[in-house]
Amino acid sequence: MTPPTRRGFLATSAVAPLVVDLPVAPPPRAGGTLPFAPVRIPEWVEDTIGAGYTLSAMNTAARTEAARHGVTLSEVNFVDPFFAYYDSKLLRRRSPHVPPGKLAADLAEYRQLGVRVLGVYPPTLQGEVYELHPDWRRVATDTTDIPTIDLKRYPHGGMLCPLGPYGDFFLDVLAEIVTRFPDVAAFSFDGLHHGGFCYCRHCRDSYRSDTGAPIPKADLNDPAFRRYQRWADRRLELLVERMQRRLKGINPDVGLVTWTTNAGRFGHFLSVPRNMPARLNLLFDAPDQELWLDETNRGNSIVPAFGVAYAWAVTGHRVAFSEPYLMSHGNPYGHDSFPAHEVERRMLLCVAHGCRPSIAVAQPARLQQGVYKAMDEVQRRKAWLARTRPEKWAALLMSDDTKTFYGRSAGRVEERYLANVFGTFRACVEEHLPTAVVNDWDLTPEGLAGYAVLVLSNAACLSDRQVAAVRAFVEAGGGLVASLDTSLFDENGDARPNFALADVFGADYRGIPDPTGGKEELDENFARALPPDYWEKRRGVFDARLTPGSFLHAGRLAEYVGLDAVTFKGPAVRVRPRDGTAVAATLGPKGRADGTSPAVLTRMLGRGRVAYLAAGFDAAYYLYPYPYQRLVLANAIRWAAGAVPQPVAVQAPMCVHATAMRQRTAGGERLVVHLFNDLNPAGGHAHPADDVPLREDVVPVHDIRVTFRVKDTVRGVRLEPDAADLPRVVAGDGVTVVVPRLDVHAMVVAELTPPAAAP
Repeated sequence: MTPPTRRGFLATSAVAPLVVDLPVAPPPRAGGTLPFAPVRIPEWVEDTIGAGYTLSAMNTAARTEAARHGVTLSEVNFVDPFFAYYDSKLLRRRSPHVPPGKLAADLAEYRQLGVRVLGVYPPTLQGEVYELHPDWRRVATDTTDIPTIDLKRYPHGGMLCPLGPYGDFFLDVLAEIVTRFPDVAAFSFDGLHHGGFCYCRHCRDSYRSDTGAPIPKADLNDPAFRRYQRWADRRLELLVERMQRRLKGINPDVGLVTWTTNAGRFGHFLSVPRNMPARLNLLFDAPDQELWLDETNRGNSIVPAFGVAYAWAVTGHRVAFSEPYLMSHGNPYGHDSFPAHEVERRMLLCVAHGCRPSIAVAQPARLQQGVYKAMDEVQRRKAWLARTRPEKWAALLMSDDTKTFYGRSAGRVEERYLANVFGTFRACVEEHLPTAVVNDWDLTPEGLAGYAVLVLSNAACLSDRQVAAVRAFVEAGGGLVASLDTSLFDENGDARPNFALADVFGADYRGIPDPTGGKEELDENFARALPPDYWEKRRGVFDARLTPGSFLHAGRLAEYVGLDAVTFKGPAVRVRPRDGTAVAATLGPKGRADGTSPAVLTRMLGRGRVAYLAAGFDAAYYLYPYPYQRLVLANAIRWAAGAVPQPVAVQAPMCVHATAMRQRTAGGERLVVHLFNDLNPAGGHAHPADDVPLREDVVPVHDIRVTFRVKDTVRGVRLEPDAADLPRVVAGDGVTVVVPRLDVHAMVVAELTPPAAAP
């Protein structure tokens, strides 16, 4: 049986006779020259935990049961790809499948159940508009020919361009709906994106008017196209800014709680060119991401956890939803043999990394009670999920600019860039380092304030302004860990002749190492154009060695590696250290003692510490991992943080995810440490390329130690949601508790008194 999914469901929930597989929507971004301000979200959005889909197709009894299990926001269709569901003055084709009075009855029933209405309108797919306004259609190739579709066979039409007149029409329909139906609390769109590029007449005219140039061919290796994509991104942002102003002018509490296509799902990371800028999520009151844990989305890896953390990050750590899809595999798209226990695992993974889990409530009978149980578990945690932010210590940049303008290819972006971030995130999770994901727009003095260390994992594309913010952060005492090509390109992906942060790294770029021992000097044309084989030359197998007496040659690294050569397979660059820079590890051709170059460099800058990794231990720890790589990354982060201790230290097996969040409460603040048991009882026994987590039971983890080292006074510590007091042991500057048993998820909640208010 095909599982209920909100995309296919929303397209057909009005008993439409034609089933349509709507196209997957693309992603959002940063940049642009005009002022940009994140939207201010209504209080009800902040307080909403239970977003549940498929209620519009349920009967009264099923809706009542969904509300009883915590659903407070659900969809009602107002427009589908074929029809409007009400008597619109703008869309003349009213659905023959929605009886008169049904919409009003549904709204009344939602109101009675205490469920807010999430109005649905597919933004770039509407058959009537496609037929009547051919010039509003998206043109996906560099041609003046308008695309056509057989509207008898495909009455939904094709993609419309939101960057021209259709965008204005779209806003008019939304304004009509929110005016006619005051019960609408928010809108949801499946596919609010520009498709990466468009050559329609309106886009051509607007781009030429704004820039004096024609739209270039779609090729991210062309600097002109990279600049065009920024233009398209900003046009889409301006559309949503206008949407928010207009809708909130009618009802200040209306919101956009909508599907995003650039906020953490692995498949959307592969949308290169990007269909929407990640920054667009800041204009949504709350984005909702599809969380796929199938094999095509790296389900049995660290990627889903990172995807959730990233979805929260692109909102500025406000409110984000994440819907775990309950499918066994991506192809066939179904949930054959799906264990009910896995529903709880996936939903609580979202909770642990900052998102509120949404869910398609209606499921086959064999799964229905499992879904309700998982929803109940989320509701038991409701008191600790709202008004939270990461407890600051380490910040890990996920750069949308680098992904797009440096990655440049859907087929290569994982290896070229994402692997660096995934590998670092994996190391931070396994070493229980409090780490918040941050974005391109966070690299400002204000955005970095309060962090002890910033991690730039191959953050190749940085603007001069971002570089200045990073330099100032380090000089003022912040720590920095950076790798590979960080700052070697500007924000548009144009190559620089040297690292913009060379003075911070204490090293100059000298090209790409040759694993056979040959030396490749810096190409004199590098600053003008990226060599076509640049990334291919960065692959290889090397010997890495720790430097005697360095901060790396200690602890478990001394045990795992010592002073022996250890295999490194991954990307690397050649650098020339400057005076005052220490070499903590070296890299050389496999099996040879000559031809070595620095692999890890360290230096002091102002009051801060810098560790630069010329060898991509971060990418390697995701693509071709050895345990020593995790320790190199973790030790570099700890070293760079200097004397600033982790606010929360957790001693637990690597399978336990530990995230620390500070929560505002009526009585002050608290620290909430989420503990998630990611152990798979199946032991990873399947073929790794196609394995999917389908956990049937739990292997408990015992005696987890959590130590708080904060300036606040820790007044009391409980294990939630079971309200069990945890005895505290005060030693030195820390307060330690022991969690006797962790099944799937629990929270260690420390009630705090700020230093100024402490007795």
